[in-house]
Amino acid sequence: MSAELIETMLVDAEGNIPLLPRHLARLEASCAALDYPWAGELEIERALYSALSMVTTPGAHRLRLLVSRTGHRTVQTALLPALSGVQHIMLSDEVLDADEPLLRYKTTYRPWYTEATSWLAAHPDVFDLLYLNQHGELCEGSRSNVYLLIRGVWYTPPTSSGCLPGVQRAELLDRESVHERTLTAQDLHEAEGIRLSNALRGWFDVTLRSA
Repeated sequence: MSAELIETMLVDAEGNIPLLPRHLARLEASCAALDYPWAGELEIERALYSALSMVTTPGAHRLRLLVSRTGHRTVQTALLPALSGVQHIMLSDEVLDADEPLLRYKTTYRPWYTEATSWLAAHPDVFDLLYLNQHGELCEGSRSNVYLLIRGVWYTPPTSSGCLPGVQRAELLDRESVHERTLTAQDLHEAEGIRLSNALRGWFDVTLRSA
């Protein structure tokens, strides 16, 4: 596979990367599983903070690290605009294959989300599209993990349903703020609450829209 590995990180207004240890752990695991060179935590941290030292704009930023098959690293930074208003989501008509192994790794090879990326760019009032797998199980959004509030408990789909093990998701699971459970479209429509998470935006409420 010639795709690059990706870690997209939040840099807060103070210049800290809150979930950096989890990003590095996931990247190391991805390198090992997909046979990419692993430069080591210290070398990668040095590259990240070197890039951040060039940032002069105040406020939170997005830090994007790409690692190629040869081990070449690219670091990109951009100002992160704040979310405003109610965040809407919709359920995609497309179906994910839960048996696709690359769903569990964050890479630039994501053909199953190509249409979603284009559609979302043209519909800025929708934050993300959610997906079901071939078994009718809820998986994830094209750029987020999903959580449903059922009888007062927050649940998120297991990775076996076909979702990326997000770093914010891992943080929530370790804190026991959420629990894994197989979820369905019916659960989505009947949930007492819906939230998404990703490393940039944290864990936040969303509203399901039908059209």
